[in-house]
Amino acid sequence: MQSRSLYVKNLNFRSSDENLKTHFAEHMKGGNILSVRVKKHMKNGKNVSMGFGFIEFDSIDTAVTVCRDLQGTVLDGHALILQLCHAKKDAVLPKKVENDKSSTKLIVRNVAFEATEKDLRQLFSPFGQIKRLRLPMRIGKHRGFAFIEYMTKQEARNALEALSNTHLYGRHLVLERAKEGETLEELRARTAAQFTDSTNLSKKRKQLPVFDEGNNEFERMVD
Repeated sequence: MQSRSLYVKNLNFRSSDENLKTHFAEHMKGGNILSVRVKKHMKNGKNVSMGFGFIEFDSIDTAVTVCRDLQGTVLDGHALILQLCHAKKDAVLPKKVENDKSSTKLIVRNVAFEATEKDLRQLFSPFGQIKRLRLPMRIGKHRGFAFIEYMTKQEARNALEALSNTHLYGRHLVLERAKEGETLEELRARTAAQFTDSTNLSKKRKQLPVFDEGNNEFERMVD
């Protein structure tokens, strides 16, 4: 169920609330803008843009029209990517969702260590009602991945489609749908195992012998 808000991606980090609003107001053929918000975070003591934002309009029809007409328009040298947000609760789901073997849960990898649970909740909540969000911790900091569970499969799909090319604190988020019936505990165990395997493989690669043609001998790679 669509809402009257748009998710705006690929913003220039210099773009502000004001010039984003001006850009849309000048190109809209009808309707009104109720609010504009460029998402920001603290970096090096400064409140800077995260490269995306949200615009709320006076109706769903306005939001749909603007999404269609202003898709790909350029602001501050960046072609904007627009995505319709969805209401918190989906009253009616498409029939194809009934046969959907995927789950309401998402795995989010490559999460920057500066990111907090609040950052993730603000990023993912426009696409549906979040039932649970977990950011596994270890020795005072999170482990670089998170789990998000929505109320419906459609909401999870909305987030996956909208955020597949999103960066948070400069890192590209890697999203994956969980398997049907897979619990958050099972997801956590599987992801932790994959993370451990990846770390071990990286260490092994650093220790691979390298042939030195000048000395005709093998030497170990060092950092």
